[in-house]
Amino acid sequence: MKTGKLLEDLIDIAQTPKTDFAISMNMTPSGLSKILKGGRLPLLKEKRVFSRQAAAYFAEVLYGHGCYLKFMQIFPVLYDFSSRYELEMFLAYAIEYALEHDFDEENNGNLGYPDREASFLGTKTILNMFCVLVSDHIMSNHDIPLEFYSTLPIFDHSYSDIFQRIKISNAWKRERAPFNHFFDMSAIEVSAGDNKSNLLSYIVKAQEYVDLNLWKITKEMNCFFLLLKGQFLLIFSLQLDGMPLMTFVSHKGYLNIFFNSLVKKEAKKISYSGREAAAALETDPSILTRLRDKHVEAVYNFISIGYLVREKDLEPVNGKEVSKRAVLELFHRILDKETIFYVTMDAMIGFGSTGKAIVPLFGAINFSPVERIPYLQRFNTFINDKSSDKVRIVNSEQPKAAVFCLKGLNLIYTIDHDYKTEKIHCFETDKFNDMLSRVTSESTMKLLDFSPDLWRAYLDEMSKNLGGSVL
Repeated sequence: MKTGKLLEDLIDIAQTPKTDFAISMNMTPSGLSKILKGGRLPLLKEKRVFSRQAAAYFAEVLYGHGCYLKFMQIFPVLYDFSSRYELEMFLAYAIEYALEHDFDEENNGNLGYPDREASFLGTKTILNMFCVLVSDHIMSNHDIPLEFYSTLPIFDHSYSDIFQRIKISNAWKRERAPFNHFFDMSAIEVSAGDNKSNLLSYIVKAQEYVDLNLWKITKEMNCFFLLLKGQFLLIFSLQLDGMPLMTFVSHKGYLNIFFNSLVKKEAKKISYSGREAAAALETDPSILTRLRDKHVEAVYNFISIGYLVREKDLEPVNGKEVSKRAVLELFHRILDKETIFYVTMDAMIGFGSTGKAIVPLFGAINFSPVERIPYLQRFNTFINDKSSDKVRIVNSEQPKAAVFCLKGLNLIYTIDHDYKTEKIHCFETDKFNDMLSRVTSESTMKLLDFSPDLWRAYLDEMSKNLGGSVL
């Protein structure tokens, strides 16, 4: 992060004349121009004063509701500022960090092999520097693939004022970076507390910005960290009084040692792309047997899953027959057996407007407007006197995912907005079913009773919207 470039970006965001900024800094326009072009730096002893003065100017001009959005093109990892003072402190940390980086370069500092590392103490300091450091490395190294490894304590109450405030954008305009998160389910359960239901939201939200891969560990690592392979390591700890401490490590030699130690840890990958899952089904027939033996207790459909798709609909789709049969068999079991079926209004309306029925492992199957009502009418054969107990309509916003709750195995399925990138997270637990069942029983989700009359009204309304009539 270069000081001149950062100041230039902030001036552009503020849409303020450079002359006004120079005057506020007690500088001549020509003196400011030299700093912006990288020709000179403020005196080292004036570093903090310069940073605070510049930050105060930009905070005065830019602070307002949701103003953090203005900065996410240069800080893709950021948080929503609750006061002008918070914005001012963040900008002060960012400008001072840029100055220190430039001073090190100017004095031929060995940035890759420093003789010391930096630590940051306290919630606010860590929150600010976490955003500055991660954003800088994301934005500065466009030619280097990003590869993250993490045990970040997202749900630990001791760090809630840090990680639960952070927001992410995809402003760096590159492929989603692999983000490998190592976790112990029991530890997540303990630390999540009252926020257990948010675990699904975090998984879905993270998948929008990174290629999330979850790894289940068998032995606790006793270390909270974020590693950007080859670039930096952030280590988190709590002091005796509960104060959090973050240590920034950039020594290339130690980063290699840490990574090598990490890959030797016993961990099981539980996240698979659609292609990886299909390949596993095709090469290991025992997976199908194990799936058949597990009762499907409930499914939560917060996206338009294509349960009514038939073999003929999948004929044009690339893929092995074994995978197609496995998915269709699972769908039929869900519809025909005593599986509690939750579906959101958004998912139902979404199919009517897009005609896309999502089939895990195969993406979205397209149905033209004239095909959509006949497709939905296939459900009529599954309606009976038990349908009101089996089907629950969710009339509230939920994370865009589907959760298949088999006995002892909860599968979380997500797909991107372009219906191209699928991810399946396989948890050998009933915890997600327990969490979501508890949420529904506590009326956190607004539920509508299903009935044949409600189903016909839905088809009638969709038919009108599509300009046709129900057959």
